[in-house]
Amino acid sequence: MRAYQPPRWWVEFGILIILNLVYEHLRNLVPFRQAEAQNRAQQVWQFTQQMHWDVELGFNQFVASHSVIAHAFNAYYTYLHLPVTAATLLWIFRVHKRAYRATRSVLVITTVLGLAGFYLFPMAPPRLLHGGSFIDTLVEFGTWGSWSSPTVASQTNQYAAMPSLHCAWALWVGLCLFFFAKRRWLRVIGVLYPICTFTVVVGTANHFILDGVAGAAILAVAFATQRILYGQSSFAPAATYEELTLTPEPEKPGHRLQAPLHGGTSHRVSLERATPREH
Repeated sequence: MRAYQPPRWWVEFGILIILNLVYEHLRNLVPFRQAEAQNRAQQVWQFTQQMHWDVELGFNQFVASHSVIAHAFNAYYTYLHLPVTAATLLWIFRVHKRAYRATRSVLVITTVLGLAGFYLFPMAPPRLLHGGSFIDTLVEFGTWGSWSSPTVASQTNQYAAMPSLHCAWALWVGLCLFFFAKRRWLRVIGVLYPICTFTVVVGTANHFILDGVAGAAILAVAFATQRILYGQSSFAPAATYEELTLTPEPEKPGHRLQAPLHGGTSHRVSLERATPREH
C-alpha cells in the first residue's frame, strides 16, 4: 500500500496534455482504415440481430421522429460529456484529495484502454454504417459544436465507436458521485447519469449497445489494475505515512482488562496482574 502524497496541479495537467497528444496521434491513423471500420460495424450489427438485441435502430428512429427528444439528446451528447467529467475530477482534487490519485488513475487507464481499442479495432458508429438506415440526429437536427458537424468532424476521429468512452467516463463519474457524495440527491445523480448517457448514445446512433458494454468492461479492468497498483479500493482515502508506520502498542504479558463493576458508572477500568490460581 502506498503512502499518500498530495497531488500537484502541474503534474496532473501534464498527464492530461500527454494523454491528449496520444489521442491526437491515434486519431490521425484511423481514417486510413475506414473499410475495416465499416466491416467491423457490420459484424457487430449482424451479431446483435442474431442475438435479438437489435433495439438500436428502432430506438434511434423513435428519437429522430420526435424533435424535442432529439434536440435534448443532441445537447446532452454534445455539451455534457467533457465538462461533467472534468468537473468531477476537479471536485475530487479539491474535496477528496486523498482519493484523487487512485480515481484519476482509473480514469487515465480507462482512457488509454479506449484509445488502444480505437487503434486496434476501428469501428464505424451506427450513424455511419453503410445501409444501416440509422439517422444521425446530430446532423439531421443540427447541433452547434457537435462531433458530427462538418467543421468538428474533420478534426475528430469518427471511427472511435468501440469501446464507448462516453459510457465508460459516465460510469466513472456515477461511481465517484455515489461513493464520495454525502448529499442523497448527488448520489441519485450518480446512479442516473451513466444510465442517461447510455440511453443518449444509443438514441443518437453514436454507439451500439455492445459499445457501451465494452466501455463498462474497460472501466472494470482499470479499477482492477488500480487495485493492484495501490493495494486498496479506488474510493478509500490513501493512508498517510504516519498511518502506515503507526503500530498499536502490544498488550503487556500477564495483564488482563478488568471489566467495571456492576451497580455503578463511576468505576474505572483497571489493569491487574494475573496470578495463578491455587489448587
